[in-house]
Amino acid sequence: MSKSVVVLGVLDGVHLGHQALLTVAADIAADLDAKVVVVSFDPHPSVVLQKAEVELICSVAERKELLIQHGADRVEILEFNLGRMHQSPTEFIHEILLEKWNAVAVVVGEGYRFGYKAQGTPADIKLAGIETTVVAHKEFNGGRISSTRIRQAIKNGEVAEAALMLGRPFTLVGEIVHGDKRGREFGYPTANLNIAVTQLKPKPGVYAAVAQLDDQLFRAAVSVGANLTFGGIEPRVEAYLLDAELDIYGRLLTLSFVEYLRPMQAFDGVTALIAQMDQDVARVRQLLTGSLSPDSNRN
Repeated sequence: MSKSVVVLGVLDGVHLGHQALLTVAADIAADLDAKVVVVSFDPHPSVVLQKAEVELICSVAERKELLIQHGADRVEILEFNLGRMHQSPTEFIHEILLEKWNAVAVVVGEGYRFGYKAQGTPADIKLAGIETTVVAHKEFNGGRISSTRIRQAIKNGEVAEAALMLGRPFTLVGEIVHGDKRGREFGYPTANLNIAVTQLKPKPGVYAAVAQLDDQLFRAAVSVGANLTFGGIEPRVEAYLLDAELDIYGRLLTLSFVEYLRPMQAFDGVTALIAQMDQDVARVRQLLTGSLSPDSNRN
């Protein structure tokens, strides 16, 4: 069996701190002629341990893709269930690290714990004969970068700040579904996204974003929340793609959020709504000038 350098953690969002783990693991793997393997978990342990609802920064599929982009050779997503919750640190080390992945080294973040009641520490892994490296937290604006902090920033609408901690914009991915079709009646047809229930969403409001449809990129004005002008109560994610005339229903759309523009509002009528949308679109054009990329930042 080939040797592995294992990175442990949920790693939701694959933020700059997680990327640092992968960089360290890749350096160790190169020295030891080993592969970099990430062992992650789903659902989020808090769902099982605390019966808490955790909205994820990115889907499990996106997490795997990002981990590979940042240097992982293999990614294993372990189901976090009652059995895993009650597994002792020693059992986890032998089953997962030694027997399954032939780990010669392990890389974890500062403060990492594992096993029943979080009793396992990096020292336990080292005692099992596995080289163990603990990587210090990454800092941003006087505090450590964490998935929890990034989730809160996104919930606050602080998508530009979240992007600085993620190392890329926060994204939503969803299939385009049919909506009320009101927008096309007054010149602003929108793409309505079907977003997974477990997917974290920004706070209600209007945002500037870059929309990706296959290999095409568009500037987009995105509304998150209920359509208050028409008495809507159902939260939605709707995107108006600038300069696009496409048949897009049933296709996957990726929205990379660049900046929060304004809160959702109830307007007196369609005329006032259109006037505001004109302003929103002008602001998007101003923010997203020049060539586009999914990582576009405001000017």
